[in-house]
Amino acid sequence: MVVQMTSAGWIFIAIGAVIIWLDAYAILRVFTSPFYEPGQRWAQAALILFAPIIGASLALYSSRENVSLFQKPPVDHVKDIDPTCSDIDYHG
Repeated sequence: MVVQMTSAGWIFIAIGAVIIWLDAYAILRVFTSPFYEPGQRWAQAALILFAPIIGASLALYSSRENVSLFQKPPVDHVKDIDPTCSDIDYHG
């Protein structure tokens, strides 16, 4: 008996393969990241396996190498002011 697969079946197989690849890549990134301790690595791996898409995306986001700052760097608003100039009038 030969079973023919429809195009929807091939699409589901492709989606499943992409999700498995994403999970494997996320687990690899988590276990090679220097930011986690061993307990955190296993917890991240469990999150990836139990919630494949959300867990993998969170793990990849948190194990990225270029972590941006939570705050903007300070801005120097007085860089164009002459330090020898003053608003105080000393005349008189």
